[in-house]
Order: sequence, then structure tokens, then C-alpha cells
Amino acid sequence: MCKFLLYLMAIPKSFIFNLRYFQLKQALRFPVIVFHTVRLSKLKGQVLIPRNTSVATIRIGFGDVEHFDQARSRTIWNVAGTIKFNGRAKLGHGCKIIVKKDAELTFGNRFNLSAESSIICHKSISFGDYNLVSWGVVFLDTDQHDIFDVNGHILNPPKPIILNDSVWIACRSTILKGSVIAADSIVAAGSVVSGKLIEPNCIYGGNPVSCIKKGIHWDSSVSQLRSSH
Repeated sequence: MCKFLLYLMAIPKSFIFNLRYFQLKQALRFPVIVFHTVRLSKLKGQVLIPRNTSVATIRIGFGDVEHFDQARSRTIWNVAGTIKFNGRAKLGHGCKIIVKKDAELTFGNRFNLSAESSIICHKSISFGDYNLVSWGVVFLDTDQHDIFDVNGHILNPPKPIILNDSVWIACRSTILKGSVIAADSIVAAGSVVSGKLIEPNCIYGGNPVSCIKKGIHWDSSVSQLRSSH
């Protein structure tokens, strides 16, 4: 299906989304374009964007990863907290964005989330600039279920997740609460991160995750530009 037709089909949900989150003058610029199959299950909380954000700077539910059936891959937007976009962002088809009340999710400039990845935010998740997230990745800043001691105190509260600039998360990785990932780093496919990876320019991998290669660089700007087409 041609891009023009896809954008035409996106107008109704895009209008609803923009009018809900922005003042009329800003909403009519259509800074956010929402694919027609996206399920807008909860349009609460707030979305913050730079003041002069232009049309289609943020795209939700678009893209096509060849080993997924795009027609059956449905994006879900379930937001009651705050989402902040600091520039261009692409949230691919089949992704799940869940932000609870009083939680905050921040996307840096040139953020790219590929197909069938999930972000579940109960407290705080922050992505830096030029973050590239592959397909099937899960971010969880919570255990989803509370565990209590004998006195009724919660033993496993949510903890923030922080990704610095130019981080690439490869497919089917899981990023758990309390994780911090240093700038210019790569997390290898299938890795589980649950702590602080503080040394930059490293490839981290495994379960539990560890540094498997130091002194690396990857061209995040070129990767982001290519993945935006």
C-alpha cells in the first residue's frame, strides 16, 4: 500500500490523538501521526513535545519489519501518565506503550522503536538521543506484582530505567527495573539487563549481562536515518 494512502487513512486517529493532547493551533499541525490500526485504549495523562514541532515528527504504529505480519501486528497506546518527546521519534507497528498514572516516559531525539517491542512504565523510563531499539524488546521498570514483608511493606517497588545517548538494544532483549546503560553502547540480542552498565563504548551481552567487547563505536546517526525510511 502506498505511503500516501497510509497517511490518508491515519488522519482520523491522528486528529483524535493530537486534539486530545495539544492546544488546537498545535494539534492542527499534526505533529503526531497515528497509524489507522493503532488501538488508543487509554488517552489520558499528558504528552509534551517541543513548541514548534512540525508535521509527522512523531510516528506511531508505522513501519514494516519483514518477518512480522503488519496487518496482524497492532500497536497499543495505554497512557495515564506523562510522555515527553524531545524530538523525532518512531514507535513501530505492534509496539505496546503503557504508562501508569504519575509515571514518566521520556524519548530523546531520533528515537526508534522497532516492531513488537513493549515499554511498561510504572515510575520512570528515560531514553537518550539516537537510541535504536530492535524488535521484540521489553522494558519493565516494575515487577508488575507487589511483594510484601510480614509488616505489609512493599519489598519490590518500581525503579527507574535510564538509557544514555546512542544506545542500541538488539532484538529480544529485556531491560528490567533499575537498569542504567552507558552512552555509545550495544546490548546484544537476547540479553537481560537488570543493573548499571556504566562503561561507555561497550558491547554488553548474556544473562546475566556482562561486557563482551570494549572500545566499540557504532554510527547511530546513520542507523537512525536509515531506519526512518
